[in-house]
Amino acid sequence: MEHPFIETPFSSSLNSSDDTSSLRKAGSNSRNAGEAAKEIHQVLNPGSGDCVFFFCCADYDLSLLAEELNRLFRGCKLIGCTTAGEIVPTGLTRQSITAFALAPQEFAIETSCVTNLADFTEDDAQVLVDKMLERLEVKAVADISKHSFGLTLQDGMSIREELVLKAYRAALNNIPLVGGSAGDNLHFHHTKVFYDGRFHSDAAILVLVNTAHPFRVFQSHHLVATREKLVVTRAAPSLRRVYELNAEPAALEYCRINNLELQDLGPETFALYPLGVQLSDSIYVRSIQQVHDDLSLTFFCAIDVGIVLTKMTTSGVLDHTKSLFSEITSAIGVPQLLFACDCIHRRIEIDKFELVQDMSDLYQRHNVIGFNTYGEQLDGMHLNHTFTGVAIGRITNE
Repeated sequence: MEHPFIETPFSSSLNSSDDTSSLRKAGSNSRNAGEAAKEIHQVLNPGSGDCVFFFCCADYDLSLLAEELNRLFRGCKLIGCTTAGEIVPTGLTRQSITAFALAPQEFAIETSCVTNLADFTEDDAQVLVDKMLERLEVKAVADISKHSFGLTLQDGMSIREELVLKAYRAALNNIPLVGGSAGDNLHFHHTKVFYDGRFHSDAAILVLVNTAHPFRVFQSHHLVATREKLVVTRAAPSLRRVYELNAEPAALEYCRINNLELQDLGPETFALYPLGVQLSDSIYVRSIQQVHDDLSLTFFCAIDVGIVLTKMTTSGVLDHTKSLFSEITSAIGVPQLLFACDCIHRRIEIDKFELVQDMSDLYQRHNVIGFNTYGEQLDGMHLNHTFTGVAIGRITNE
């Protein structure tokens, strides 16, 4: 299929990592999985015990990529997922792999992977998290309750994110949790996470990170509400599928409020004409994934009968992201790493308005590494159309 992306030329020679740093980043746009693995390994120059996170195009030969990563990064913990686009050290791109490494001297890490998502319960999460925290306590480099955060990567086609996040949130108490749902370049067929040497479907990875470095967990979107409303009047919540809005065929009613034709509907339209749910004083975006022949709409995250959806409009993605980075920099300085789960619909909007280079420059200045997701995760919430993640600063003597 034709991808609604603009590709930024990327050369692995633009990678820059300090070999003495406890936190290093790399990327490769080689289309050959083996060569891509070699290029990120060369730049990361990992030490024994490092935890390496990678995010890769789903169109790679994943078997070959897994084989080469396992061979090259022997002695490291490898964690990753497939994407709907990547953020490399030079900014936004696609058909690539991006990565960062955390050294154990300054980042104590524990990991787990759940592969039975349909049966995963809050009791299971409590047992799993308790064991992880016990192991983390032994090697912690700072107070766990104040200097730890969680990262989660989940199969973006599992339709289980809300259940898993609710279970994790109850178990983690005050430890913040951020993450993203794996993608597959808008094919909507197979999204995978990587753990214990291989790629998995229907799986969720949890990582607990303890560090003395200052950090800020964040979530932000640049959309504002209009007065136009839609009520979900018929749906299949377990499938995230809506059949009727305002008692009319869902796709037709969505077209009506946006002055669109049925043939206009697709990833770009859904990105540029988002919907949101008002909860208290906040708006949470509910992005549409695809339209079906029966005029129903599948959403990226939870939906149910009776939910009131609000038509949203953009306030300007570039300026909003600049403001977010200013807030982060004021709090912790320029991050040495900003791990970002950047919604695929944000990326489509960035492409549509020809902002790829401006956003790439902004991301590069703030050391952003990450991927375009099928959903973003913050504590117990599964989100859409957001820029979510964690920024890690530097220890100072002050």
